[in-house]
Amino acid sequence: MPNYKLIYFNGRGRAEVARYVFALAGAEYEDHRIEFSEWAALKPTMPAGALPVLEVDGARIAQSHAIARYVAREFNLAGDNNLEMAQCDQVLETLVDISNDAAPIGSEKDETKKAELKKSIFEEKVKAKLQYLDNFLAANGGEFFVGKKFTLADVGALFRLDRVIGDFGDDALKDFPKLAAHREKVSKEPKIAAWIEKRPKTNF
Repeated sequence: MPNYKLIYFNGRGRAEVARYVFALAGAEYEDHRIEFSEWAALKPTMPAGALPVLEVDGARIAQSHAIARYVAREFNLAGDNNLEMAQCDQVLETLVDISNDAAPIGSEKDETKKAELKKSIFEEKVKAKLQYLDNFLAANGGEFFVGKKFTLADVGALFRLDRVIGDFGDDALKDFPKLAAHREKVSKEPKIAAWIEKRPKTNF
């Protein structure tokens, strides 16, 4: 078994999906968290000057999605064949689109304008993607996004749907019952639930 070291800030952020995969696989790794005060000195030493970075027996992998996919493949959580892998990617890329849609919210400081922005982004962009994911899940039986077992798509959705609720409110999934039930199911999977319980409580 290789030695894995996941380097990121002390938060969930771009490293959390990989952490979910490690948890689901029951695999050991070093969850190396750095403080923002350390970053200026460390940045020049990191690939592309960014985090997260995964070290595998010293070899470094950059980019959060590359890391998550690599770890999922390592532990047979990326789909059982090329078609299932592509279906996982289909879900994950839709989740990335939702993240990109929501990105402008963070830079708006005026609370009134922010509320209006949230409403317009949700209605005009995010809602259609959630409907697509709800339909995709339903077409596969509603229990898992891909195949008949947990994959990277399921834990990726848990992370992003938590963010959707954080960005757009507790009712964001009310019209998407399959997604809401799936999020609840994944969060209660014993290994995932144990990780959520023990992980550091952070602001992001």
